[in-house]
Amino acid sequence: MEPIEAVASYYYSTVYYIVFIFISWGTCLYYIGSAQQKILHAESSPIQGAAVLMTIIITYYLGLRPVATDFGDMYTYFNAYRLHSDEYMPINYKTEWLWENFSVFCQRMRMNPFEYFLAVEIVYIGGMFWCAWLLMKKNLWICMIFVFLALQFFSFGTNGIRNGMACSVEIVALCLVLEPGAKRIMGFILMFLAMGIHRSTMLPSASAIATLYVIKDTKNALRFWLASIAISLVAGSAVTSFFASMGFDDRMSSYSVDASESGGFNRTGFRWDFLLYSAFPVAMIWYVTRFRRFTDMAYTLFANVYLLCNAFWIMVIRSSFSNRFAYLSWFIYPIVMAMPLLRMNLWKDQDRRTAIILFFYCGFTFFMFFIYYFGSTGFKGFDQYWWRRG
Repeated sequence: MEPIEAVASYYYSTVYYIVFIFISWGTCLYYIGSAQQKILHAESSPIQGAAVLMTIIITYYLGLRPVATDFGDMYTYFNAYRLHSDEYMPINYKTEWLWENFSVFCQRMRMNPFEYFLAVEIVYIGGMFWCAWLLMKKNLWICMIFVFLALQFFSFGTNGIRNGMACSVEIVALCLVLEPGAKRIMGFILMFLAMGIHRSTMLPSASAIATLYVIKDTKNALRFWLASIAISLVAGSAVTSFFASMGFDDRMSSYSVDASESGGFNRTGFRWDFLLYSAFPVAMIWYVTRFRRFTDMAYTLFANVYLLCNAFWIMVIRSSFSNRFAYLSWFIYPIVMAMPLLRMNLWKDQDRRTAIILFFYCGFTFFMFFIYYFGSTGFKGFDQYWWRRG
């Protein structure tokens, strides 16, 4: 297979988000006039089949992107794959053996680099789709919109692909550990495999195990999340150094410099804007579990994992590239937001309220991309439209 060349690399994300403006807000307009609960009973709707088609199209669009520095580390991955050893690596929990062996397998299958990236994307998006199918198959369309328009979804599908792939394996594991017997065992196996792709997934795995056997209520997890803000403000640098010395991830020692010394995601130090973004699922968790007192085993697990992992990120928020740590909670952000809306009977006019929440959820992502990202680069590229380049 060859890369998609109809869209220049710089405009790849622009096209992605423009298309989803029409898809997401068209969906909002469809439901916002309803005072009923059609969303909770949408299993037989033809739009569920459209969700499968949309997922396949996005998988190919992101997987067959051109090789360019516009996608961050993609060029590095491209060269690493071409020069990769053809010898399998033995299983070693101290190394990311599964990622290396996956690359060797793709080489031995004679995949070119673009087919290799497509294979990674199939795992990345396929894991998210599988999770949506297991938890919210009656509302795949809306659930996948939540997934595709999560703030870091595009970035970890095109830049931090190893982290994204590992977290997608992890999210399937979280779905399976809720089940008894063989499925739970398979969930734990997938957690181990996720760590073989990116060791940082030991954090959501540990959080899930703690939820299953120790923290079975969201109350304490909510308290810990609030406490993490105070800890970060008072002793953030010391906590970052402590986690770096623990060997949680050998990359962390190189990331644990003050944000003021680095660019990118954390260039302004403590990120109140991203803390606010992280607080929306916390508000949803509080409303569902403490205020409305809904009990759902699956939601409790995902809520606690989100709270515990996000609290860890808040405590190391000043680290360089802390988006790598934020994603350890943000990869389940769309699930935490969507599950109550699509699975629980919260309101009599659930269609309308879901549409409003989806509108602002998508709107924040569009705002961050078109205003924050392009604004920081002086709207580079808008003087030359991609469809006129030749």
